[in-house]
Amino acid sequence: MSTRIVMRIATSLAVVAVGAVALTACGGTSSSGGGGGSGSQAATVVPVKSNPISNTATTPGLEIASVLVENNVNPDTGKDAADHLEIALKNTATKPLDGFEIYYLIADPTSKTKEGYYTKLKPSFTIAPGATRIVHFDDTGATDHYPENKYSLYHASKNAMTIDVTASAAGFAPQMDSVKKDAGGAENPDE
Repeated sequence: MSTRIVMRIATSLAVVAVGAVALTACGGTSSSGGGGGSGSQAATVVPVKSNPISNTATTPGLEIASVLVENNVNPDTGKDAADHLEIALKNTATKPLDGFEIYYLIADPTSKTKEGYYTKLKPSFTIAPGATRIVHFDDTGATDHYPENKYSLYHASKNAMTIDVTASAAGFAPQMDSVKKDAGGAENPDE
């Protein structure tokens, strides 16, 4: 092969590699399984421009039972937990739910700024018929806890905010809910 052809092939491969890295960084968490109890370092979480969930199913079966962004409680101890996004998902169908995706939009009406985040939950995140399971966005690495952006509006702004949540499970109608966060920033029970 001529030197010119080898250089073109090398350049093309470099462009493809850079594109793959750039696409990975655009998807909310930098991996589809980010967090969720892996015990590893938290994945980088970056805002996304719009909701990437494309599920058009209309079959009922998934419900958002609750959304919390403050006044969280540790279910194991019953004591206060640091403020974080917590979404309780309920399966009202007759078969297990899987293939979960979560999108949330943080809006600060005072500064007129918004940030959206997307996470595809691990394949092992399933919900049996009639059961409820809670997803946490708080970087702890515990089971059902997923990475968050510690520099997001949620943490950086002291203004009141609205967080809109979309939850999707494969084959079932996506569900939406909204919650307001009081002004003052995140509370830490250790302070």
